[in-house]
Amino acid sequence: MITVASVDARVTHVSTRIPFRYGIAEMVAAPHVVVELSVSDGDRVARGWASEHLPPKWFTKDPDSLFVDEIADMVGVILHAVDASRGRSGGSAFEVWRVIDESQQSWAADEGIPGLLAGLGTALVERALIDAVCRLEGVPFGEALRSGALGWEPAVLHPELAGRPAADLLPRPGAPEIAIRHTVGLSDALTDDEVVDAPADGLPVSLDSVLARYGVTHLKIKTAGRLDDDIPRLHRILDVMGAAGIDPVLTIDGNESMRTAEHLVEWARGLLADDRLAPVVRDRLVAVEQPFHRSIALGVEAAAALEALRGEVAVIIDESDDAVTTVRAGMDLGYAGGTYKGCKGVFRGLANAALAGSRGGGAVLTAEDLSTVPPLTVAQDLVVAHAMGLTHIERNGHHYFGRLAPLGDEVEETALAAHPDLYERSDGGRVRLRIAHGSVALGTLLESPFGFSGELDVSGLEPLSVAAATRGM
Repeated sequence: MITVASVDARVTHVSTRIPFRYGIAEMVAAPHVVVELSVSDGDRVARGWASEHLPPKWFTKDPDSLFVDEIADMVGVILHAVDASRGRSGGSAFEVWRVIDESQQSWAADEGIPGLLAGLGTALVERALIDAVCRLEGVPFGEALRSGALGWEPAVLHPELAGRPAADLLPRPGAPEIAIRHTVGLSDALTDDEVVDAPADGLPVSLDSVLARYGVTHLKIKTAGRLDDDIPRLHRILDVMGAAGIDPVLTIDGNESMRTAEHLVEWARGLLADDRLAPVVRDRLVAVEQPFHRSIALGVEAAAALEALRGEVAVIIDESDDAVTTVRAGMDLGYAGGTYKGCKGVFRGLANAALAGSRGGGAVLTAEDLSTVPPLTVAQDLVVAHAMGLTHIERNGHHYFGRLAPLGDEVEETALAAHPDLYERSDGGRVRLRIAHGSVALGTLLESPFGFSGELDVSGLEPLSVAAATRGM
């Protein structure tokens, strides 16, 4: 029996090195929240950590709301999840998470809080809980998951998975590396001559320089949902990739830009009607992610479009994934699958991966980014994606932020010493994510409790409150 002995949330702030434009938002700064949680089992006690940005316009996509008000909402759901977790006990981390999640979702329903937003709080506590239990048991995440030490039971979330041991529902561990799928934002420079106000940090800004520096072969491309804009930009991206001798693997992020079935069908078939894009869409495109606004994404409008595009383009959900059963419901509606993001939850994401694996070759689950940064959020995402058997993952925090989260004076040195295969010291002396030949090495992460083997002292950060999170915003 494990018990949440203590839990605490604190906040710091991060700024981008270059603006990140996605959908209706442009991020240049954000609060960064870290949760520290300790578990006890008799005389044994261990601490774990998790962290997350609070980004603008992602959890609610309200064009009229102020970012400071959105921050207040995000802080509220995190603090509620923290309070709901105190003193919780269960036979496993999975059992404790279920109790916390049910409490959080019940409260959110009563308060009219969207499930995706409410889940942010639960997911932060869940990841810190997993880290603490792995440290308590002295085993890395992958081993704890497959041995039953975390108590993960995917059939509780997806009953169709019943009858098989949980460990059998995940692929066998693959190579200790994963390809980085680089994000191309809506306003990102594609070539060096388009760069304006480049930061003097020695890191790449344009797509062209990213390819030269990191050797990436996988891209996630943000689109506007307008053929007159998207087709020329996709052509230019292919020009840059072709000049570098790269035949890319792609995902396209629609960022909820469409509100009718006709819009998606016309847009997708417009890409397929373009002589240059058609073979790329057919052979190199993994999926189109969340093209529909969440208000219609799981309704009859979406079903009609998905039926019309069956066999032509794979479409998956992301922002609409607001509950533990949503990916299953989406697949039943006609979507190819969904996405894993740490802010939506680990156990739920793993269950969705098992579900996709059980449904055959047409199902798709991808791993996406919320512009996360090391040493916690990125590392935890990486080991979860590896457990899912994924071979690539979207990462963009190293590009738009370019640094580790400021979680204490020694965090960079601690991360570099513990994970020299994942981090490197740049010419300017700062410790950053190491990407070589388009991939990151996972060796030391897979041997750590939950992606980070160091200890943190976050006592110097401000306790999380709306005032602390919005300071200077």
